[in-house]
Amino acid sequence: MSGKVPEPPRDLAALRALRADGTTRLGVVGWPIDHSASPALHGAALATLAAAEPSFAAWEYRAYALRPEELAEALPLAAERGFRGLNLTVPHKVEVLPLVDRLAPSAERIGAVNTLLWEEDGLHGLNTDGYGLEEGLREAFGLGMAGQSVLVLGAGGAARAAVAEAVHQGAARAFVANRTEDRAVELARRFAGGVTEVAAVPLADAGHRAEPGTLVVNATSLGLRPGDPQPFPAAELPERCLLYDMVYNPPETPWLAAGRARGYPVANGLGMLLHQGARALEIWTDRPAPLAPMREALEGFLAGA
Repeated sequence: MSGKVPEPPRDLAALRALRADGTTRLGVVGWPIDHSASPALHGAALATLAAAEPSFAAWEYRAYALRPEELAEALPLAAERGFRGLNLTVPHKVEVLPLVDRLAPSAERIGAVNTLLWEEDGLHGLNTDGYGLEEGLREAFGLGMAGQSVLVLGAGGAARAAVAEAVHQGAARAFVANRTEDRAVELARRFAGGVTEVAAVPLADAGHRAEPGTLVVNATSLGLRPGDPQPFPAAELPERCLLYDMVYNPPETPWLAAGRARGYPVANGLGMLLHQGARALEIWTDRPAPLAPMREALEGFLAGA
């Protein structure tokens, strides 16, 4: 694992200063973006690909700190400067929707874009978050969401991706619980009406509505900061639940620690982060993602290496 200091993110002025020089460019855009693990993740992937195919030595991946109001100018500039694709993070995933020429089904389901791809017919918007979650679950627990009872904690963008994937994969039911119940109701209504039963439940009642063996997904940011409360008390969940926390840093939140103490299988969001990034790389390169070096780079970045 490298001790290299991450390169500071670039800004709109740096994007304007770029020139098309034969470099195939990739990157991640957000505001803020300083602590993104994506450059480490994709830098390792491109180095591995370049070792097998020298043409990938002319590819690069950088972080760009762009305000929401700068996105409309930045995307045409990126197309002119040799960009093949971009990852998008907060706050651009929804704001970008009017700026793309075509939405993939993955982005339409979630109502958000986290991956951009420039093709001859324009700018395509895709979303790999649901794929990343499903692969992260399979990696952690040996199962996906098909046929499962799923309880999603939260009602923001991450929760929307989780519920959309649960419905897409054919979960038996997907309950949404959030501190602000109106937002949970709104999210449940968006995805109701299909084969999967989708409903909002009061947060205080979530433990009673969950059945034994439920897959519980924390899609809130609770656990990121020391002293954060649990998104829902693990002690109030029924037996045999599986706890998946989209938070990956710290690697074990108080909620996961409480679940582990009760004997539940638990996992953090590292696998989701890895696999959503790997899928984006495959979209851009049309090559299988080198997961082992990507995982090593990600773990090294998170360890402060």
